[in-house]
Amino acid sequence: MENNSTRQKKLKRYLLDRKMKMWNDLRDEFFRKLGKEYNAQFDNPHDIEELAIIDIIEDMGIAVADIKRVELEQMDAALRKIDDGTYGTCEGCGEEIEEERLKLIPYAEYCVKCKSALETEKKPTL
Repeated sequence: MENNSTRQKKLKRYLLDRKMKMWNDLRDEFFRKLGKEYNAQFDNPHDIEELAIIDIIEDMGIAVADIKRVELEQMDAALRKIDDGTYGTCEGCGEEIEEERLKLIPYAEYCVKCKSALETEKKPTL
């Protein structure tokens, strides 16, 4: 079993790599959308239906960008936790969060058991 310092370094590298990939993907998406073909679609909508479709596409793009922004903010918070030595520690039980979980959700604040318990508490009962 690896020591905590080695685990933290490995998880930090993984988190930084994933964050960099997200930034690159987001940047590429914006540049692609700002390209000539994208702008040409918006230059001359022919009718009200095309305007509505354009609005929906723009709203979806903004929503996707906002989701990515939130995820990037969560990754920044996780990097701060690495710096202060609390990354990978469950905020519910204080145990280490499984490495596989952190690879899937690098900004996870809870282990699977505590997250499941939180979600069960939030479900409305009839």
